[in-house]
Amino acid sequence: MIRGLLVAAGIGTVGIPAVAVLATLAMVGGSCDTGGGLSPEAPVPADAREWVAATVAACPELPEAWVAAVMAQESGFRPDAYADDSNGGTWGLFQLNASAWAGAYGHSWSADLNGNDVWDVREGDIHATVAGEYLCDRLDGVRAIRAEHPDWASSAIPVLDALIIAHNAGESRLRAYPTIPAVTAGFIANVHERVAAWSSAPTVADAAGQRIERRPGSANQTLPADTSPVLSAGVGCLPGVGGDAGGVVVPPGSPHDVATAVATALSYVGVTSGWDGLCDRLACRAYGYVGSGYYSAAAHWSAMVDDGRAHPGDQCPPLGSFVFFDTGRIYGHVSIVVKTSPTCDWSQTLVTSNATYDHLTGYDGGVYLTTVAHLNVGYARRGAGYLGWAEPVCQGARLPAGTPHPAPPGW
Repeated sequence: MIRGLLVAAGIGTVGIPAVAVLATLAMVGGSCDTGGGLSPEAPVPADAREWVAATVAACPELPEAWVAAVMAQESGFRPDAYADDSNGGTWGLFQLNASAWAGAYGHSWSADLNGNDVWDVREGDIHATVAGEYLCDRLDGVRAIRAEHPDWASSAIPVLDALIIAHNAGESRLRAYPTIPAVTAGFIANVHERVAAWSSAPTVADAAGQRIERRPGSANQTLPADTSPVLSAGVGCLPGVGGDAGGVVVPPGSPHDVATAVATALSYVGVTSGWDGLCDRLACRAYGYVGSGYYSAAAHWSAMVDDGRAHPGDQCPPLGSFVFFDTGRIYGHVSIVVKTSPTCDWSQTLVTSNATYDHLTGYDGGVYLTTVAHLNVGYARRGAGYLGWAEPVCQGARLPAGTPHPAPPGW
């Protein structure tokens, strides 16, 4: 049991919600459930399902049902769809204009690189992959705007709604929200309706082998007070957290030792919103900091490499260390290790991570327990992946002594 493992290790549970731990069961045994996307019953043609998969492969942060809903709204799943407008028109599954297509693909609308006499913009599999890259870039842009302008009303709405606004009406409309074009508001409403109808219901099992359904947007279902979820057999237990704390050397001045940091990190599992795009802040929060003090996870990793505190390529991250990933995007990703594997098995090395399963839970910037293996697979789809681990060094402002956790991201 997670609770038993923590108590045995002398960590305590710091109020981890039972339902939050339950929701991780399918994730921590090396068989992470990546289903719960597009329902088999959704009215999406077979070829369109392949295009949806290609889009998600290019941008794993996008939920399948959401991609399908946007594709349906834009083109009705017609790769040759064209709409004329005052700006020169739009083509294809996601109705990309000439500049957006050229920026993402590097070639004009009329490019036919495979020589089959069909413009690539009108070829479903090509368009879907290019659109995935385009949408991921737009998502990065939206997150940067939200980080720079947390006071804007648009920074409080679900990030995928903000992405639709940027895609359909332009990023400048995020400043004016909630004043947006009627067509954009209708776009968002239609996508919400389709996502609700087309999403499959992920399930997780409790200790008694029962199934509990969780649909995106639904209220959390709680366990009886005396029900303790269990980890898959053979995952081992938390390593010793006294003495050398699993081999991590905590820099002088850190306000928490590794054991407390692990418990603090775990206390955020089950938080349902607020942490999208804030992975570096979440990792350093475990050690008692408001934020990391670095511009991004990528900048944090670079600084650790320069300072000699990084271990590039080392596949055995110790307890409490920070693991870094090249995501194929400019900001990168970092997580804190909360359980190690004696055999350095990434499918058994647990970390906390932000937004990873939002497409299953319906949360917006939730915090989850997952594995290094699961994170790496997602980023490897972009030709990126694990960089290595680093000592838990942060240089942001420290939280006041006695701060209760989980604390809001903007504390």
